[in-house]
Amino acid sequence: MTDKLKILHVTESNGWSGGAAQALYLARGLRELGHDCYFACPEGGDLGRKAAADGFPVRHFQPRRDYDLKAARGLARLLDEIRPDVMQAHHPKAHAMGLIAKFLAAHKPVYIFTRRVSHPIVKGFFAKLKYTSRLIDGVIAVAGSVRDILTAYGVAPERVRVIYSGTDPARFSPRPPDEGITRELALPPGLPVVMLVGNFSAHKGQHVLVKAAALLRARGLDFILVFAGRGTDSEALKTMCSAAGLDPRQGRFLGLRDDVERLLSVASVSVNAAVKGEALSGSIRESLAMGVPAVASDISGNSEIVKDGATGLLFPPGDHLALAERLEAVLKDPSLRARFSAESVSLVRSAFTTAIMARRTLDYYLELLARKKAGAPG
Repeated sequence: MTDKLKILHVTESNGWSGGAAQALYLARGLRELGHDCYFACPEGGDLGRKAAADGFPVRHFQPRRDYDLKAARGLARLLDEIRPDVMQAHHPKAHAMGLIAKFLAAHKPVYIFTRRVSHPIVKGFFAKLKYTSRLIDGVIAVAGSVRDILTAYGVAPERVRVIYSGTDPARFSPRPPDEGITRELALPPGLPVVMLVGNFSAHKGQHVLVKAAALLRARGLDFILVFAGRGTDSEALKTMCSAAGLDPRQGRFLGLRDDVERLLSVASVSVNAAVKGEALSGSIRESLAMGVPAVASDISGNSEIVKDGATGLLFPPGDHLALAERLEAVLKDPSLRARFSAESVSLVRSAFTTAIMARRTLDYYLELLARKKAGAPG
């Protein structure tokens, strides 16, 4: 029987995001495994409110910049007060503050940070220290491609563990189309739905999907195009679609939603068109868990879950012609969609659930704690 651990999760996350959701899922999973979790995050932010409502102790932590000494001293005091066995940083400012706090505190927990993006790591003395300091006991990369970026930067390979972000199969599982969503979106019977769930930004590639959709329309394919995520109800996205020649009546611009599982239930195909920064797409992971076929840009960790030709199709990032080709193949072939659907659900349940993520993370904690106890170098 493993002794009960105290784990402090640290993040500057204020608004809701995939990283914030993963931190909360992880804390829930660790609690189910018998361990105590605490949060240091903005108390008034989305994660702080959700964590407190879920029964987790929350202490206010909101650094103004990467190297906010006042916030770091406050975090150091919290380490000496709570005396956690493990501190895990989930976002960049928390990563830097955790490093300083461990240096300042009398209590020295095992310290781990999670890298969730595939952006190049900035160079310079302080950046290098932030990633390679011996105060860091371990690093979690959410995809193998992210691990490669870290090791190429200079992080020792033995200090990086790949642990995939998880999806809750109780929430995201195959189901019939949600009748309420069908009515809300006024979906014509039998018409395919192409859906991109992601905040509106150049990085997420809505512009790539818009160009591909316009090309498919010109070829005579009829479908409903649905965008969900922060900013997708903006005039900017609607104008982008109109400028491409798309009929706005055949688009649905939903903005940020908290019922993604209901939305995905009506999707015929889920698209990830990211052009940079993506590590392991949460919306694609959730889509596959629900048996929704995926067409995704071949960027960073997407190929680790979208197995080309098995659970979906990949295309070169930014290539709207290739995206149109892949979408046309999926939309025109119901048997292909059915095959992708079955393979997708099986893959997610075998490797990408929140329970698997929590168990693998706990195993990593225990391994690092044992190493620390034995006095082995980090």
